[in-house]
Formats: sequence, structure tokens, C-alpha cells
Amino acid sequence: MEKSGETPKWETLDRNILSFIFNKLDAMDLIMGASRVCISWFVASHDKSLWQTVDLAKLQQVVVSYSPESRDKERPVVYYNHRVDDDEIERGLSFRNVLVNFYQCLHGEVEKGRSLREVLIEITKLSGTAPKNLFFNSHSYIKEKDLIFAAQRMPNIEKLVLPRWCYHNKKSFRFAFSIWKNLKTLIIAHDHNLNGGFEFQAVGENCINLTNLKYLGYLHEYNAEQIVRCFQKLMRLSLRCSFLCVRGVLSLINGLQNHVILNLTHCVFHDVALLRQNVPAIGPIPSDDLVQAATQKLDKFIKCSNDCSFCKGWWERLTLTSLDKSRWHPYDKDWQNDEIEEFVF
Repeated sequence: MEKSGETPKWETLDRNILSFIFNKLDAMDLIMGASRVCISWFVASHDKSLWQTVDLAKLQQVVVSYSPESRDKERPVVYYNHRVDDDEIERGLSFRNVLVNFYQCLHGEVEKGRSLREVLIEITKLSGTAPKNLFFNSHSYIKEKDLIFAAQRMPNIEKLVLPRWCYHNKKSFRFAFSIWKNLKTLIIAHDHNLNGGFEFQAVGENCINLTNLKYLGYLHEYNAEQIVRCFQKLMRLSLRCSFLCVRGVLSLINGLQNHVILNLTHCVFHDVALLRQNVPAIGPIPSDDLVQAATQKLDKFIKCSNDCSFCKGWWERLTLTSLDKSRWHPYDKDWQNDEIEEFVF
């Protein structure tokens, strides 16, 4: 028991020790927990080494409203809480949760969800312009003002992960990417039915250092043509867990002059000619022409084996439902993984 009037030992912890501990926490733990315990912890929370990566991908979400149809004005309203571990016991005993509970007991506050804007504001109060990696949650809905705010406050981003609910007008995209000129790696989850077209041109004109692109969604032939036109410096391309037009993939292989690595694992392939016959897809195995073109042109071509259990499970699920109506997609659980190291987050 500490005597009355003495400074608690946890307030006088060495700053290097605090930095080591805080590195084990996620963004919400820092902004809503550790940084509010005391002055010394608040100061330690500004350490730039803590904010090289702003990872919002694993935060617990509470979706208040959601409409999957683009014609509806309603969009998902998402609030964020502290990360939830898969293992209930581990979650209860983790230092992270002990710290959160400690702060709440100390200040008598109840944990509440935070909007994306509130989270970004609190993060940038501590991080300044230090972040180089920014990862959004796969189901985040990024409003235009949120995107602009993130770009203004975090201008040095080199690796960016954007969810499918984030595509706005050319003006906001051009503004954001005109600031993110240091961008080297872009990971985007895109659903044309939900969001319309992605502004590849806005990215290509501003991010001349972009060499790594991961696209998750429905790759039409015209999407591929845009990628070829806007991203000639691309070296690494992942289309993992996507619906792919065979002609589109072939145009990428032949059109990107600096392209050396292509990942087509866990994809579903279709052909335009078959689509005209109302046949939605070929299946999870790429055509011989595509495989031949990729192996001849590229240094490294990654695809699944013909007996891939993941692809079989996905394909079986798709054949039981309409491709147009089904909203299930592997990237909901697996989009953080990739066989190409640059796309793992």
C-alpha cells in the first residue's frame, strides 16, 4: 500500500519501459486508455515509434445501421471499441484489457463506442504526422470529410488500406491522394454495385511512387485497362479473393511493363463470352491461356492448386446462391493475409 501523498509507482515508470508496454497496445487502448491515466503516460503516448502504423482493422465494431444497396442513401454507421480477442480467456487476462479496466475504474468512465472521426482526431493528437501505414477496418464507412481529414493530419502515408465503403467524388479523392504522394502500397476492397467506379486516375496522377497494388473485388476488363493506364510503375499486383474477368487479367499481364509478381490465389474466373450466355463464372481454376501468359511474362506467378480446399468451399457456397445477391466475400475474414509480403497487414 502506497502512503498518502506519495506519487504512485506506475506514474514514474521509465519512459522506455512505457514505450515498450504501449507498443503492445492497439490504437484505441492508447487514445482512450493509456494516454489518459496520468501526465507521464500522456507524454509517453506521443512517442513517434508508437505511431508508425495506425491499425484500425482489428477494432471491435458496432454497426448501428447498414444498407447494402447503392441506390439507398443510408450507409453503415459504425462505432469502434477496443479490440476483441478470439479467445475469451485470453481476452479477459490480457494486459490490454487490464489497462482499459484500470483506467475506467480510476476515472469512473464506462467504455463507449467512438465514431471514425472521433478515433482519427484522438489518434492524430498523439501521433502528429508520424504515421506511415494506415489500415482501415474492412467494413468502415469513410465519409469524404474523414478521408480528407486523414490525409491532412497524416500526410506521410506509404501503405494504405481502404475498405469498400469509401469511394466518393473525384474532388475528395484527388485532394487526399495529392497529399499522399509518398504512397508505395495501396490495398483496396472495391464493390462496383455498392460504390460505383474507383478513381484510379486520381491515384495514378499523384502517387508516382506506387509500386504495389492489391485489388479485392470484381475486376472487369475496363478496371484492368484503367490500372494499366494509371499504374505503369506497378511491380507487385495481388488480386487475391476476387472475381476476375479473364481478358482483364490478360491485359494486366501484357500491359504492365514493370510487373514482376502476380497473386491470383482464391479467385473466381469468368469469361465475357460466357457472361453473354448468362453463365456467371468459369470457376476457381484459371484458364490454360492465362496461366501460360503469366508464367512466360512474370518472374513469379502465384495461384492455387486444383484441389485447394479454400477455393472449393468458396465455389460451393457461390453455386448455392446468386453471385449478384450474395454479399459474402472471403476478404471479410481473410483480407489482411496475402502470399506477397508487401500486402500483409
